Amino acid sequence: MDLAFVLIHGGGLDTWVWGRITPLLDFPALAVRRAASGTNLNHLTITDSAKYIQSQIESAGFQRVILVAHSIGGILAPTVASLLPQRVVHIVFVGANIPPEGSSAISIFRPSERFGIAVWLRLMAWKISFMNKAVEADMQRTLCNDMDEATVQQVLAGGKNPEPPAIFYEPVSRLQMPSVPCTYIKLLQDQGILPPSKQDEMAANIGAKVVTLNTGHTAMLSRPHELAKLLNDIASETTAKKE
Repeated sequence: MDLAFVLIHGGGLDTWVWGRITPLLDFPALAVRRAASGTNLNHLTITDSAKYIQSQIESAGFQRVILVAHSIGGILAPTVASLLPQRVVHIVFVGANIPPEGSSAISIFRPSERFGIAVWLRLMAWKISFMNKAVEADMQRTLCNDMDEATVQQVLAGGKNPEPPAIFYEPVSRLQMPSVPCTYIKLLQDQGILPPSKQDEMAANIGAKVVTLNTGHTAMLSRPHELAKLLNDIASETTAKKE
């Protein structure tokens, strides 16, 4: 297969989150996980998760891929690209976390926000049910501000998956990342995770071209057609350049 999208989900979510957008894409798409079922997430590094994504890409047989990284998935995409420098032809960051070189994902947030993320990571890992209402209230505020009620319920039901702590706390290194075009899709209605001004900083940290989408943080659910169009346009330009 000549060109395909590889979709890296955001924090607490899973591959299901891409279900609305994959039928709208002009090229094959693979939604990837960052760890095999049953893996001890506390032992994983960023490179471990990136290598697991690499294995899924290689198993699918994709020769040229556009990585699409949402939210905290932005931490993983550059390392995946460094592992597959001959295959990754573009990286698209969707409202993604891209800290300065040598810093961690959590470092871009204020101290109070860092505390909240630390608590969230523990609650997800421990699956503490009596905290569900507080967790869901925060999810509605940060992930669901532009969604209809049915979509909100979908996020609340499927958005509490544990995450490898390293993705948030390990300092990133992009020194081995190949020279690959990057596009940052700035989400103008993100009211909780990464407000637009912070997204500008993220894009600048990697020198990405910025395009905008008038949606909240979870664009693949709230505006799948608009996001798919942006991705298809990027894929078309990538194909044209090859020709």
